[in-house]
Amino acid sequence: MAHNLLSIEGGRDVVGDVYISGSKNAGLPIMAASILALEESTLQKAPVLTDSKNFANILRHLGGIVIWRSNSLRIDTTHMENRELPASLTRTLRASILALGPLLARFGHARISLPGGCTIGKRPIDEHINGLEKLGACITLTQRAIEARVSRTGLQGTILQLRTPTVTGTMNLMLAACRARGVTHIRNAAREPEVVDLCHCLITMGMAIQGVGTEHLEIHGRDIPLRPYNYRVMDDRIEGGTFLILGAMAGNPLRIHGCREEHQTVLIETLRTVGAHITIETPAVITIIKAVSPKAIDITTGPYPALSTDLQPQLMALLSISQGVSRIHETVFEQRFNHVAGLLAMGAKIQLVGQIAIIHGVERLAASTVVATDLRAGASLVIAAISAVGVTIIQGLEHVNRGYDRLQDKLIPAQSTSIVCTGLAESNLDLLAVNRLALREIGMNDRAGGKGRKESKRDETGDLHVDGLEF
Repeated sequence: MAHNLLSIEGGRDVVGDVYISGSKNAGLPIMAASILALEESTLQKAPVLTDSKNFANILRHLGGIVIWRSNSLRIDTTHMENRELPASLTRTLRASILALGPLLARFGHARISLPGGCTIGKRPIDEHINGLEKLGACITLTQRAIEARVSRTGLQGTILQLRTPTVTGTMNLMLAACRARGVTHIRNAAREPEVVDLCHCLITMGMAIQGVGTEHLEIHGRDIPLRPYNYRVMDDRIEGGTFLILGAMAGNPLRIHGCREEHQTVLIETLRTVGAHITIETPAVITIIKAVSPKAIDITTGPYPALSTDLQPQLMALLSISQGVSRIHETVFEQRFNHVAGLLAMGAKIQLVGQIAIIHGVERLAASTVVATDLRAGASLVIAAISAVGVTIIQGLEHVNRGYDRLQDKLIPAQSTSIVCTGLAESNLDLLAVNRLALREIGMNDRAGGKGRKESKRDETGDLHVDGLEF
């Protein structure tokens, strides 16, 4: 049984190359989009994460067949019939709400237990509900579940005016609108690259979508199932941003492959202001050397293209050792300061005043035993631990493994500190058993074999392949 601990001996520079995995926040909605097709879809560069595994289990529960092969995910929804998701499948995964739109579009009915996820504040689903109701759905909301039904006339295209540019709300309404009659306009839509990636995938499935990348999306609905996709998910910009921040703190140098400059414009400008040396080698390869004397700055999070809230905890770790006083204004989530306790335990000086964190930089952080309470808080503590002198023990590694694909494997060859993982993600360890079951369901030979681990290799994208599975 995994202990979910990470032991890091820090205090030395991070040197080498790291390869960014496929995006979790783009991959999950694209997995949900497979519900709209009636054949087998393939998602390339699918990250092996706890959240990805949990969403795969959702698709299996609904009647789909999901198989991990190499660095791709095959999803066959031909015989999908179930329309309900129990709490056991949704309580730990906020993105489970993304099944609501496509299920409603395909079957005219769906019942989903209320989703869970990281405890970083209120993340209301009002925009999802209001939008689906305007499309013609009848929604019943209880303390435990959401149930949606559509009359025989089906969903109808309309104008949806979002009060806030919610990412999952925009995605869910896009997926539902794919089968709505007529044209659906989503105004004040989220513009995040992950939304754009979903648009591009849906276009390959036969959808006509205008306004991609803008705050006004126009979706022309179809009255027939969409085509299955064979699509390569975008690189994970939050993972890329996390390694950029690590490089600004300890890189000497750190070369990051799959980190797209166009997605990191604000972060790159921020890190250069702090004092990091950044070279754009190609549009998707960035080299960074640490800031010798990091400068204090003030930052504010917000919807894209502003600085992402998902990178705020990692930036706080960097600013903890800056010269002077920094301020971080968190405008997206009201409880996204869970990482502060861990940083304080490592010697940081941070004061919270409402939604503003005031950070008095210290010369260096010290090793400690800390707890990761959510995904990005865990990433913040990993970065802090690599910079700190001594051995830091991070508990709650399961949170980190929800959103970072093989983080430990990437850190070890990329730097000279000592990283010991005493509890690898259980979600990765049981993939072999999951694949055997799926392969038997469709009558294929079990090429994974179960005969022990074979020689591994990396392809040109940096993905690790072991005997037909991705670890």
